[in-house]
Amino acid sequence: MRPGKRPARPTRPAKPIYRVGDVLTLKSGGRRMTATWSGPVLFAPGNWLICQWFGDDGVLQQEMFPEETLERVHNALAA
Repeated sequence: MRPGKRPARPTRPAKPIYRVGDVLTLKSGGRRMTATWSGPVLFAPGNWLICQWFGDDGVLQQEMFPEETLERVHNALAA
């Protein structure tokens, strides 16, 4: 690094589109899921969400998804 030059600052992701409690589904289809966490992660750019849902067997499932792969379910009941 040259004298007087600062290292580049990592850019922050844009404000998250979705919030905890939002009911979402994958843009490609699938079950309704509830967002339980939303924000940036260290291992990948952008905002990510942790979502939970119940599988066909009634077992609680959980997975992390990049924000751009999800969409809000418009006919979900509001809390």
